[in-house]
Amino acid sequence: MAAAVLSRDRVIEHRSVDRPEPGPGELLVRVSRTGICGSDLATYAGHHPYKTAPVVLGHELSGHVVRVGADVEGFAEGDRVCSAAFSHCGECVDCAAGATNRCTSRLNLSHLGWEGSFAEYVLLRPNMAFRLPAEVDDELGALVEPLSIGLHAVRLATGVAGGDVAVLGTGGIGLSCLVAAVRLGARAVTCVDIGTQKRALALELGAESFVDGADPGAVPTGADVVLVASGHPGALAQAAAMTRPGGEVVVVSYFDRPQDVDLNPLVSQEVVVRFSALSTAADFTEVIGWLERGEVDPRPMVTHRFPLAAADEAMRVLAKGGPVGKVVLAVSDGRGGR
Repeated sequence: MAAAVLSRDRVIEHRSVDRPEPGPGELLVRVSRTGICGSDLATYAGHHPYKTAPVVLGHELSGHVVRVGADVEGFAEGDRVCSAAFSHCGECVDCAAGATNRCTSRLNLSHLGWEGSFAEYVLLRPNMAFRLPAEVDDELGALVEPLSIGLHAVRLATGVAGGDVAVLGTGGIGLSCLVAAVRLGARAVTCVDIGTQKRALALELGAESFVDGADPGAVPTGADVVLVASGHPGALAQAAAMTRPGGEVVVVSYFDRPQDVDLNPLVSQEVVVRFSALSTAADFTEVIGWLERGEVDPRPMVTHRFPLAAADEAMRVLAKGGPVGKVVLAVSDGRGGR
């Protein structure tokens, strides 16, 4: 099969590799569309905490099941699916409580020999796969995973519905937080990023306003909820300054290095700080329902589309920054191939 292999830092090669075969408890999925995540970009640059080259990246995917391994229930050949980025153990205390995103024994795509979705085929486990209805096309299906992460972060905050929300950072996850905040009834959402290249994109996706974070005088204050979807130095301090007394900060970004944060303003203003990791099956189910019923239109998130063979160019475009939203690779069309 064809695959885009990260052979070393900042080098992706289009190669022919062996197609995986599903073992017991596995699904073989022919990938149709796959998005590029910020964690893929971090791995590409050599900054990810545990994913390293050589590896096939990718976990924001849609496709269809072409083979079902032994002992798999609930899926059949031909099913259209999207996927989480990991398979949880199903046995720990957090998994039993439905908090599968906190499973410390989870196995992750693009790690420890489990290759990701920048390839014609990928192996999935049934507990990470979700059926897509006919109303959700392949490109929308590839957006479900990042949208589920945005939803998970937004609903950790209690003050979103009817509140003033600020989203710090407008990458894929920041834009997903924006979509979720609007859907969950925020009175107004302000997006903050360095530069104004993404202004039109944020406004199209439902933001009330967009401000340049490089201008301290323009950054809003008094927000009920601030969602931190940027890992730049000072992001937490900026979020604290943007939040009203008694407000909430939800951190959904990862950081390349330890952060120095002055906690005194957070203490004196009784700001609630929460941290959000990944998403759960409930988040996936809700997002798929939104898309099936046409309640959200996240398609403007996708600003760049490339074929799988141009994955290296796609990654370089994302790494360059600027007016880039979600970058999607078209891997295959139709249901050919077994």
